[in-house]
Amino acid sequence: MPLSVPNIDDRTYEQLVSEARSMIPRYFPDWTDHNASDPGITLLELFAFLLEIAIYQINRVPERTLEHFALLVGIKRKDGEEIQDTLRRAIEHLNTENRAVTLEDFEKLAIEADPDSIARAKAVVQVVDTPTVSPDEQFVNVIIIPGDPGSITPEQMDSLRQEVFVYLRQRQPVTTRLRVLAPEYTDVSIAVEVVRDAEAILTKDDVSENVARTIRDFLDPLKGGEDGDGWEFGRSVFRSEIYQVVEGVSGVDHVYQLTLNGSEIANEIELLSPTHLVRLSGLEVEVTD
Repeated sequence: MPLSVPNIDDRTYEQLVSEARSMIPRYFPDWTDHNASDPGITLLELFAFLLEIAIYQINRVPERTLEHFALLVGIKRKDGEEIQDTLRRAIEHLNTENRAVTLEDFEKLAIEADPDSIARAKAVVQVVDTPTVSPDEQFVNVIIIPGDPGSITPEQMDSLRQEVFVYLRQRQPVTTRLRVLAPEYTDVSIAVEVVRDAEAILTKDDVSENVARTIRDFLDPLKGGEDGDGWEFGRSVFRSEIYQVVEGVSGVDHVYQLTLNGSEIANEIELLSPTHLVRLSGLEVEVTD
């Protein structure tokens, strides 16, 4: 069903006065004289009169001006088209998800810029301290993760970032300061010794491969995490979670020893920043009976 063009000129003088009077007890409880002789009521009625005139004039904007309004959102009036139909198309265009307003919009449109190359995106607001300027500068940083992060070259990544930047720049608010960034990683090394289930039919090599694959998948930036949607940006790696995923692997009876970044007692490996992901820099798996 096509959207209707809103009628702005739908408020009468009596409605405006009545609505304004109803707000007095809420915002000005000490104002108790609401008679026409009260100077405040006189001013209220005067402003209602002027507002009704302004509303009346808004709905009588020349068609050439309405055409320019439609052009502001990229809609051009067709030859012989009624201006109401042009405005209706402009409203429908505004309601499509083709504008980057929220952080979720930036993430969705970043992937849309090149869905064959970009698998995931994260948008965050960065506030830069500027002592001599108020307010502080703000940037929308959009971090893009390619479908195969390990194989893309720096030159290809720069080209992809530029492509996404141009795409978002055409769809963002004019005042937004935008950056498109490559993902950054915190190195995490894991060494684990597991005891094979005595009743398992899997060999030690099979169990070792299954454990290694499970850990890699769990920390993967694209398919890791609890939901399998990719490791959450800035989320720490917890010893308890590694224990849980490893002990859930077929053929594993229990974890005998677990080392995180060379430590046998560390319960958590914190990432370097809230926008970092995990890079598995080392993985050793030993299986014993």
